Amino acid sequence: MKSTLEKISSIRQSLTVEASADEVEKAHAFSIVKIGGEANIPGFRKGRVPENILLQKFGKEIEIEAIKELVRETYPSAVQEAKAAPLSEPEVEPQGRIVRNQPFTYKATFEVYPEVKATGYEGLKLQREKTAVEDSEVDAELKRLQKQMTQLEPAPDAELGHGMLGTIDFKGSAGGQPFPGSEAENYVVDFGTGALLEEFEVQIKGMKEKEEREISFHYPTDFFKREIAGKKGEFRVTLKELRRKIVPEINDEFAKSLGDFENIDAVRRDLKARIGAYKESSQLSALREHAIRAVIASHQDLEVPTALIDSELGNILEQLRRRLEAQGRTLEDAKIDAKQFVRDHVKEATDRARGYMLAKAIAEQEAIQVTDADVEERINRIATDYRNTPDQVREHFEKNKMLDGLKDQLLFEKTLDFIVSKAKIEEIEPKKEK
Repeated sequence: MKSTLEKISSIRQSLTVEASADEVEKAHAFSIVKIGGEANIPGFRKGRVPENILLQKFGKEIEIEAIKELVRETYPSAVQEAKAAPLSEPEVEPQGRIVRNQPFTYKATFEVYPEVKATGYEGLKLQREKTAVEDSEVDAELKRLQKQMTQLEPAPDAELGHGMLGTIDFKGSAGGQPFPGSEAENYVVDFGTGALLEEFEVQIKGMKEKEEREISFHYPTDFFKREIAGKKGEFRVTLKELRRKIVPEINDEFAKSLGDFENIDAVRRDLKARIGAYKESSQLSALREHAIRAVIASHQDLEVPTALIDSELGNILEQLRRRLEAQGRTLEDAKIDAKQFVRDHVKEATDRARGYMLAKAIAEQEAIQVTDADVEERINRIATDYRNTPDQVREHFEKNKMLDGLKDQLLFEKTLDFIVSKAKIEEIEPKKEK
């Protein structure tokens, strides 16, 4: 076997392979046995059909199978011999007919990872928002904690209203017809929080346990479910259980119930520090994103292998699947059209792949490496976040062969941090929410 490697472009190469006559004969013999073992010819048992009859009836199929077998047997060795590094499966093009006991040549074309030289990544002009923490933000977080610490007590003699939680069954219609969501059992009403349609909530106010009530109202004309907007809703509602919310006061006793805090001022200081750290982390993430996008924008001429783009399209689709799953939906529910999905996301996938290629190049140029200490720190952080031990997290990553992926992610982050550290950063006032 002889092979010659040729560069087609920065991301494509072709390998011309000449198989010997002996290799051709072995491949041909293999294809005869395979086709013969599957052939169903009247008068002959499978595997017992004479070769001349097989060649007469299945000559083209035998030739195709012989080429496939020849490629399977010679391509891996040819790649190794040529020191090639294919990223994709080869596109095989026979250079003529395959003839027994004669050499046969084919050309295999494939994608490769290009040589990447990154430039212009030092001294980028970036902006970051200032990260002051307002008292109102601390107050909002205290309110969230207060709600989290709220207790519930049975209130069988009370009426449904503010400060109450009711469990109801309901069955109804809109415009005289049932619709998705028009019937439910054990539905929890947190009265007065705005989670329930106002027109519905107004009419069940004052209900007592075990009470049944017929209610009716008109859906708003701009209701988000267009099929029932403006229609008359009619429901039978049963209040099954009523509970009163016992909301703790935000004071020093409340502070002590949250942990090792002396008073509420200590809680406020802790919350302010946590909110500030979260904002700093968010700003770092934003700076990383702006930095890599700036680098990508200046390297739009860098060719990206299709194999890497396809991989990123797969990642984007998986992220979409997880978002839908969190909403209780599937890709089938969303009626994703494969061709349209590719059209909509191919630019993003290409830029993502280009970004990773450039980050990898910068890491090599600047000798940025991931240490064992980096890996241990990330494993410990994951363990804390998910309330596991570091050993459990490490075992999970090793068992699922995810450790190399974790190292790649850490290297990517360290490289972006390096770019950010070399950037000229302007601090700006945070955007005010409208």
